[in-house]
Amino acid sequence: MNAHASDTQMRKLLIIDDNEEITDILEEVARVAGYEVTCIHEFEDIGGTFQEFDPDLIFLDLDLGVDSDMDMSEKGYDGLAALQLLSERGCTAKIVLVSGMGQDKRQQTRDIGREMKLDVIGSIPKPFSIDSIDKLLLQLRGDT
Repeated sequence: MNAHASDTQMRKLLIIDDNEEITDILEEVARVAGYEVTCIHEFEDIGGTFQEFDPDLIFLDLDLGVDSDMDMSEKGYDGLAALQLLSERGCTAKIVLVSGMGQDKRQQTRDIGREMKLDVIGSIPKPFSIDSIDKLLLQLRGDT
């Protein structure tokens, strides 16, 4: 976590999602809520951007890099790979999983992230409402 930020004053959000329409929406809502935002659309960019940006909060797409018409075995499950990479980099940011997967899969992945010693605090189902994202961001900033 950023040395100058506290749990009640999060200001830096890293959004990891390969769908630019989703990142555009999340970025706009987060900026209005007072966050500095950086977006990543490719798995390969996570390591360097994470280190450079040093986020307090991460929104991670579990379906990163998996096309809707693609079998998971064809490309891999980059959401888990992203969690592994963040764990290896010593990530202390709070992580919110974003996915169209069912609640059970999101819960299972959250538990895996926690086993990796990551602070996975919950998940957001896709599609999501802008109001729910805004409320979550404000709550995590301590503005409730």
